[in-house]
Order: sequence, then structure tokens, then C-alpha cells
Amino acid sequence: MKSPFASKNKPIRVGIVAPSAKVSGVELSLGLEKIKAEGLIATVHPQCKKSNRFFAGTDAERADAFVEMALDPKISVIWLARGGYGVARTLPLIAEKIGTRKPPSKLLIGYSDATALHEYVGQKWGWSSVYAPMPGVREFLSIDLREWWTLVSWIKKIRSKEPWKELKFVRKPKRAVVAPLVGGNLTCFTSMIGTPYQMSAKGKIIFFEEVDEALYRIDRMIEQIKQSGALRGAMAIVLGNFLACTDRVGNVLRKKPENLARVISPRKGDLVPLRPLLPAEKTIHKMFGELGKNLGIPVGYGLPSGHGPGHAPLPLGAKYRLTPQGEFKLVSWEWFDSP
Repeated sequence: MKSPFASKNKPIRVGIVAPSAKVSGVELSLGLEKIKAEGLIATVHPQCKKSNRFFAGTDAERADAFVEMALDPKISVIWLARGGYGVARTLPLIAEKIGTRKPPSKLLIGYSDATALHEYVGQKWGWSSVYAPMPGVREFLSIDLREWWTLVSWIKKIRSKEPWKELKFVRKPKRAVVAPLVGGNLTCFTSMIGTPYQMSAKGKIIFFEEVDEALYRIDRMIEQIKQSGALRGAMAIVLGNFLACTDRVGNVLRKKPENLARVISPRKGDLVPLRPLLPAEKTIHKMFGELGKNLGIPVGYGLPSGHGPGHAPLPLGAKYRLTPQGEFKLVSWEWFDSP
């Protein structure tokens, strides 16, 4: 079904680049059909077909492609083909290739590994960005219609209601918090700590989401964030999806075996879990609640953004209002007011 925004406003030119993992040509072609059905004019950079190890080309090829799209005055939106891993390797090269130039204002769309790039283009170039799904993965085809239509309307600078309900709290704010939102994937955020591209949290609401990480690894990242002071000065934390982030428990011997050979090759029934499994969602909320307590800031959850099951588009760098009643409202976003 075509969205109600397909024919509205002047045509918008979208550039597709792949600064991270290798791209499936089949899945990207399907995603492009979905984009073009909305009246968007998409141009795929040839770099998207390249392959080097697990990347979509060498670091230099991926950086060159992004810089080329960034400097192209005909391109209004840069939509990353897919995530995976690789953006962090391109940032020094992008900075070197751009030099003192400031690319024309654009909208950057992507999620997961795009986290570092969102922060970079926002801080260095003043770009707007949206944390949203990418066309080079098949999940792009199954986005909820309301979330998809919201994304399309926002790309076309048509204001529409946020596609989420009120948030819940681990730590409730005493009064409304109004601040810009930054963040993204927890692993990517943590990997930037101590680098020249570390995210600035002061005066910001911080958004986190994750996929396929064990609970102990999430705890490890939260502890690194706490000990590093990376969230010093943050105003609040809001949590999105934590897809397939579960507890993982190893097995141990139930009792000392009579035959020590069974220590090495235990039989069925010799092993039992070391401890009971922890409930994933409850434990994640508790861990971030402890971080919020350490920082003295509120922690909300229930934002349907990230790897799924919800894929609500989330403008980054935009200003939001988070109230004690759970309202999470987009207050202002430069993209709406840009030429």
C-alpha cells in the first residue's frame, strides 16, 4: 500500500551508500522499490556492490563514497544501505578527505552501526539525522505501516504525530526534561568512548538500544560508561528495543562423578545450569536504573525504536520533552525548518 505522502512536495533525491558491512544486492533492490514507491528519487553509489573482507569495500572506498554523496548538492538525503560493522574505521578518512569544507545540509538515515556517523555529521556539519531502518536488509520490507508513513512524512518535512505511546519509567523525572536527543546502539556508543568521536552527553537525553547481546555484556558496557564518565551531565536516559538480549548460563557438574573421565565427557543428566536464568527485560531495566541512580537522572523505557520488534523513526539531535506522565514529545527539529 502506498503512503498518503507519496505524491506530496517536490521530489527528494536520496543517495544510498554502504559505509559498513557487505550489502546483499537482492535485498537492496527490494528496499529500493519500497523507497521509490514513495516518490523518492534514489541513487545507489557503485561502492555498494564492492566487497572487502566483511566490509562493502575497503575503508578508503567506503569513505570516498560517503564523502562524494555528502558533497553532492543534488542529494538531499543520505540513506545508509545497511549496518553491521565498519563506520568507525571510516571516520578518520572522512575527516581527512573533507578537511575544512562543510558539506551542504542533508538528512542522514540509518541505525545500529550508523550511531557513530550520526554523531559525527551532527556535531561537525550540523546535519539532521534519523535513527531508522535501512533498505539493504529484508526487515525493511516488514516495517509497521504507521512507522513507515511517519518516516516518509518526516523525510518530506511534513510534521506528523510520533509513532509511539507514553514511556514507562525505572526512575521517574520529578519535572519535565526538555533537551536534545543523542545516542543509538549501546555497543557502538561504548566503542566510541576514549576516541576523538566520543559522543557528548552533557545537557542531552541519551537513547540506547541493542540486539543479540548477553546480559553480562550489557552490564559490562554500562559499567564502562559509568567508570569513564561518558554520561556526565546527561539529563535522562530513554531505552528502545533490546532485541534477543538474553541471559546466558553455562552448565556445571551436578555432582562429583565416580569416573573422572565423565568430567571431560559428561553424559546426559550429569550437567545442570550454574544458576537460574535472569529475566531479560527486568534485568536490563534494573541495570540502567542503577546507572540512572548513579548519575541522578531519570530512566525511561518503552520506545519502539532500534532493531525491532518496533522500528519507529527517531530524529537525533532534535529537541524532545520527557514528562513525569511518560509523554515523549518531539518539540523541534531543524530538518523541518531547513530549505
